[in-house]
Amino acid sequence: MRNMRSLIFLLIPALLFLGACGSLKEPELKAIERVKSPALGLKNTTLTMDLHCYNPNKSRIRFKKAAGEAWVDGQKLGDFRVDTAMTIPSQSDFWLPVILELDMKNALKNSAGLFLKEEVALKIEGKARLGKAGFFFNYPISYEGKQSIGQFMK
Repeated sequence: MRNMRSLIFLLIPALLFLGACGSLKEPELKAIERVKSPALGLKNTTLTMDLHCYNPNKSRIRFKKAAGEAWVDGQKLGDFRVDTAMTIPSQSDFWLPVILELDMKNALKNSAGLFLKEEVALKIEGKARLGKAGFFFNYPISYEGKQSIGQFMK
């Protein structure tokens, strides 16, 4: 009986937390800023950039890491990761420092046409590790939208 009570007291906060997590709204991508290339290579190139985002949720969220793939105009650009742990404030802007590993074979094949356009179709798919009150879970990242080429050059 005592073990059952202890189990119930542990499960109730966990269930309340999971219910609250189910109502998380996806952060909004506002812009891609400060794109830099600290390492150029023939096969792979590393880019760093900051994603300017907005957290529409009424509570702050703890961010641990993220990883996934990025595409431009339907062509795979490369793999990205975010290794910086941070607390994302509620209902405010935040910046995620992203590392993007470009596959130069695909990047060079499609780069000539990109600079002739004003906008490109950007697609991002991956997972982020998010938490609240000490509980962490994997959250899917999915974004598709148009981005101005001028934003990349800032």
